[in-house]
Amino acid sequence: MSQLETNLTQRQRSPEIRRIATLLAGTDIAIVQYDGSGSACALVAPSLPFFERYALPALNIMPPLVGGLDVRIDHSLPGVTACVLPIQSRRGGQAGVLLLTRRGDFDSRAEDVARLCSRLSIDAGWLAELAIEVKPVDQVTLHAFGNFASSLTRAEARSATVERDIEAISTQLSDTYEELTLIYQISSGMRVNRSVEDFFLHACMEVIDVMGVRGAGYVVVDAAGRTDACAVYGEASLDQQATTQLTSALLRRFGANPKPIMINNLAADAELAQIAPMAERLVAVAIQRQDRILGTLFCVDKDDQEFTTQDSKLLNSIANETAIYLENAALFSDARGLMMGLLHALTSAVDAKDAYTCGHSQRVALFGREIAKAAALPDALCERVYMAGLLHDVGKIGVPEEVLRKPGKLTNEEFAEMKKHVDIGARILRDVRQVDDLIPGVLYHHERYDGKGYPHGLAGQDIPLMGRILCVADSFDAMTSNRTYRKALPLEVALMEIRRCAGTQFDPLLADAWLSIGAARIHELAGSVTDKMSIRIAA
Repeated sequence: MSQLETNLTQRQRSPEIRRIATLLAGTDIAIVQYDGSGSACALVAPSLPFFERYALPALNIMPPLVGGLDVRIDHSLPGVTACVLPIQSRRGGQAGVLLLTRRGDFDSRAEDVARLCSRLSIDAGWLAELAIEVKPVDQVTLHAFGNFASSLTRAEARSATVERDIEAISTQLSDTYEELTLIYQISSGMRVNRSVEDFFLHACMEVIDVMGVRGAGYVVVDAAGRTDACAVYGEASLDQQATTQLTSALLRRFGANPKPIMINNLAADAELAQIAPMAERLVAVAIQRQDRILGTLFCVDKDDQEFTTQDSKLLNSIANETAIYLENAALFSDARGLMMGLLHALTSAVDAKDAYTCGHSQRVALFGREIAKAAALPDALCERVYMAGLLHDVGKIGVPEEVLRKPGKLTNEEFAEMKKHVDIGARILRDVRQVDDLIPGVLYHHERYDGKGYPHGLAGQDIPLMGRILCVADSFDAMTSNRTYRKALPLEVALMEIRRCAGTQFDPLLADAWLSIGAARIHELAGSVTDKMSIRIAA
């Protein structure tokens, strides 16, 4: 064999072999790498003709030297001492490695050497000259080198295993972190007062980003199985017909078996083959609470990869969180409906006592919410202003009817009775925890910005915001509504009064916010409330 055929290149050597070659650099100890069967594979180093022309070819025609569990010395190769290393490779198999050295008593004329030379067609005299170039290493030193090399490579193999395990754990932790982050982000958006469409838009976009899918969608059904909401987001080009067909098929399947559905070849699915031109793969899970199917959550086409059970498990976790949101949202909607019904009932009770102010509370609620929106207040606060507007005159239930319905001007004593309605209203509401934040609107909507109002004569920013908003709304409606003692003012005149009294009766910023709404919008708001009394809106 030539040197090119027998010597391994640096790139061909395993990491263990390279480490041993570095360890034995400068010695005349040859390193031979065996294959799995125990046959000689190649000479690693050094490039000495004695090993290339004699030792390595001899190993290939003699019985293999198979390593055991420990480093051992072998003398079966004539004229050569072999140290057999049991080295664990990085891939988990046994890498057969021999350390070879010329025996100190090598004699090319010895019978076993001469016989082997004959089989290899080597001239014994020539071999003797090659042997002179190799410095022999005694058996004890060779064995010590073997033990050290074996320990070193074993440690390296263990280190490589640990590195692989760490890398696998790191990857798993990274994936788990992304999944937990996704679930947390979706859970953090589970506000019961958030619309279903907005919640699923947020959830689907998060799924698309983390799972790397082309599209994500959902369908939510009511108790009768009718579709409440449905949409697909992302790059997936599912049209309305395809979306309807897909969601209908998924709901039918989940009705029979709620287990996750994973299809990596939609073209082969008889029921969904028509969707194949728009999507190749699908994973879907049921959104369910107990035994009821609330809808489905699905993804299509994962970056040219097939969906796996890991994907379905993640999507199923998200669906479980979604089911909780849908259930809580339904409960919130029922509770809010009940609460709003009670508020309107209270308002109707006030209207029943004073037919001339019928519809007043509803209009004040609408006006107040519009002022809050124009002042760029948060949506949640705008809704609370609306509720406070409905309740702002609830205390009139405790005012005598002869005072409420008196057609003429009130006496000082009667006006004192009328002013009590803000305190009565606050007392009515104070034990209802759910409307505790509305009490300032009820109690302070007759306070004036200049401090000349009632019940406490507060001024400026000391008046709670809700009270300042409802002051504008209540005053405007009073001016534009017919009363037994006067007719309604035209809208333009009422708006001029709001502008004139800004800074005295009204918070100037809130007065400006109301004026910015415009006559057309005010006309629309006022006209949305029907009552027995007319509102005079100038054309």
